Amino acid sequence: MRRSKRLSLYFFVLGFCTCLILIALVRFMGGLEWGGAEPAKTATFHKLGQCPDCKVISTKHWQIGRLKDNNDLHLESARRLGINPFPTNKAMEEELPGLLRRGKLKELEEDADTYRLKNLTHSQPFLVPKAVDLLEEIGERFHQKLKDLGLPPYYMMVSSVLRTNESQQGLGKRNSNATRNQSSHIYGTSFDISYKEFLPEHGKPAPEGYCRHDLMRHPLAEVLTEMSEEGRCRVVREVKQACFHITVNR
Repeated sequence: MRRSKRLSLYFFVLGFCTCLILIALVRFMGGLEWGGAEPAKTATFHKLGQCPDCKVISTKHWQIGRLKDNNDLHLESARRLGINPFPTNKAMEEELPGLLRRGKLKELEEDADTYRLKNLTHSQPFLVPKAVDLLEEIGERFHQKLKDLGLPPYYMMVSSVLRTNESQQGLGKRNSNATRNQSSHIYGTSFDISYKEFLPEHGKPAPEGYCRHDLMRHPLAEVLTEMSEEGRCRVVREVKQACFHITVNR
């Protein structure tokens, strides 16, 4: 009887110690996992005129071209390199899968390395492959200029992409830059990049009254000037929409 009690006590102590060891191991491994994870990037916003990165930009003299390619030049490039325009939004829904399957159009990435998509209310995130390549190269060159200045890689904001004739007509009622039925956007060859707003690495837009890093437009404009002079694209600065309207040229 006494021996049986001793055995029971022995197994109880053994089981209890085993449980403690297992709990300690779990906590230890969990601590290693959490300790090895990268810390989340916190959003840092600067009041207007106090952004250190913008101050770096403002100290450099930028050689910027005029960036005033007229609409006829954009349309010439668009008709030569683009798709047949969609007459209606419904027509686009029906024909889009086939165009994507045949490689005539490509969808823009939502989490691309160099740009982010703004709220696209009158356009869809699709372009002809050459225009996608152009957008990606613009982003890469833009980031390289920022890197040369010792600045982090701010995201460009793409504000408009492929439109249908229907959406173009609706937008023309609100935006004088959106000439009805005469926009290169309907050919899938053009996109707009905001020059008033850029996103930092944490990817959160600045609240009202805080810096939106608009001085980043200077290195971006320099990139666009260089690529326009190389014959890669047509570019015009649209003041009312605060964007660069860009069309692939080759």
